[in-house]
Amino acid sequence: MKSKKILASLLALSMITSVALVGCGKAEEKGAGTAANGETDTEQYLNMFLQSEPKTIDQSKSSDSYSSQILANCQESLTRIVQDENGKDKIEKGIAESWETSDDKLTWTFKLRDAKWSDGKPVTAEQFVYGITRTLDQNTASPYAFLLYPIANAAEFNSGKAKAEDLGVKALDEKTVEFTLKSPCPYFLDLTYFKVMQPQREDIVKKYGDQYGSEAESMVYCGPFKISEWVHNNKVEFIKNPEYWDAENVKLDKVTMKIIKEESARMNELLNGSLDVAPVVKAEWIKKLDDTGEFENRRGYDGSTTYTFFNHKDKLFSNAKVRKAFIIAEDRENKIKTLRKGLGEPALGFVPKSVQIGGEEYRTKVNELPIQKLIEENPDPKALLIEGMKELGLGEDPSKITIKYLQSGTDTTSKEYAEFQQSVYKEKLGINVSVDYVEWAIFQQRTDELDYQVAGIAWTGDYNDPNTYLDIWTSDAGVVPTGWSNPKYDELIAKAGKSNDPNERAEIFKEAERILLYEDGAISPEAWRFKNTYVRKYVKNYTAPLFGTVDLKYTYTTGRK
Repeated sequence: MKSKKILASLLALSMITSVALVGCGKAEEKGAGTAANGETDTEQYLNMFLQSEPKTIDQSKSSDSYSSQILANCQESLTRIVQDENGKDKIEKGIAESWETSDDKLTWTFKLRDAKWSDGKPVTAEQFVYGITRTLDQNTASPYAFLLYPIANAAEFNSGKAKAEDLGVKALDEKTVEFTLKSPCPYFLDLTYFKVMQPQREDIVKKYGDQYGSEAESMVYCGPFKISEWVHNNKVEFIKNPEYWDAENVKLDKVTMKIIKEESARMNELLNGSLDVAPVVKAEWIKKLDDTGEFENRRGYDGSTTYTFFNHKDKLFSNAKVRKAFIIAEDRENKIKTLRKGLGEPALGFVPKSVQIGGEEYRTKVNELPIQKLIEENPDPKALLIEGMKELGLGEDPSKITIKYLQSGTDTTSKEYAEFQQSVYKEKLGINVSVDYVEWAIFQQRTDELDYQVAGIAWTGDYNDPNTYLDIWTSDAGVVPTGWSNPKYDELIAKAGKSNDPNERAEIFKEAERILLYEDGAISPEAWRFKNTYVRKYVKNYTAPLFGTVDLKYTYTTGRK
């Protein structure tokens, strides 16, 4: 979901990217028929919230969590990630009905079931090969191409040094996809549920060209639902896909995901029954909802790290001491306490707690917090800033420095976060801060073009391994453009990708994280977020995997009033 589920902006900082919801105005279908004796409701629908308009839902070009939330429910990969009865993530069969690996773990063979697209045409092995090849084609400029680098010759093809036919993915027949890896990859199966592993129809992609994935009618669907209407910046509506191979186990007939920017409007929707599920942050709303007795509260880590990132090509932020001063100045505890209402804990490393390596929690295993060490060694961030300024020939008066902070979102919550940062930097560093508020699509465009100085965002891992948090910072990843590059870091991540020894991998990741944060101060982790989700009691089998996105395949309602 890096999502790489996908990027979530500071607009999302008070939200929960692993939860999505919606329904605006009156509860349009309130009063739907309810079957007796606790049976499923006669009318099956769900109102949800989509945090922002996705830039695109083209599987090869999508880069945010909003598009991942849509794609997970209208398309399907080789596998799916769901939650078991204990709330633990698990991988289950998707369009692949079985798979096997060779003894050396270099060859993976997936057998496909009889599956169809929403237009009735069959899903074939060649469509998986086409989708993967298109994502890796450098002309596509996919932000997630690097995820496929475990495949033999994938990195070479993506950089123009190999041909498509050299790729280690082949359609052996209409129902068999074979992958050849460049080396054993301990998390390869975890990649098979991600959007870059979804099949794509070449005829549809070519028919719509650059418009593919920009409108409901510019795609065909192979997942549990299909998009029936997409009103940009307003809502995405889904209806059950009758051609889906497992349609008999899909109970919801309709899902509506609406974009509601203001928190008070969202909370009123949840309270009055127009929303069925939502993340809740503020204490006053928590009390109101608890008092109704109509909700289940689900709380825990959401698999994300929020952070501030710097443009290393900017003169001021080209200096490591300057960047480290901003890292040390970050008021993590108060931001979590005041803005997040306690829903998180200070991120003193980039890989969050709950992430596993070899069956052990990574943070416990490496027993190191790079940011904590940096803070302990540099108690005065303003003094460190001045050192960096002097090295840059900018004098030693921070009050003469004005930086621009790029904020995604123009709503009240976004302004609260930006103003908090503005205040902290002014107080602790003595600098001036101007804030530039833009919507998510513009935020993405500007950061992609390095048209910013400082900005904030969140990263949620795509699978349960430190690699999904650390490989996004390699020189060729391009997920979050910062202008930072470190050959030693690149070598370490590549080395970790070739090892199956969890102890060796943990030590490699530990060293890489130290370079990223302690030595180079490339980014500034802020919080390891908690999700605090309120689900109406009549909603059953609602799942939001820690390392995935909301999956509604098995969701249904019973007892809706």
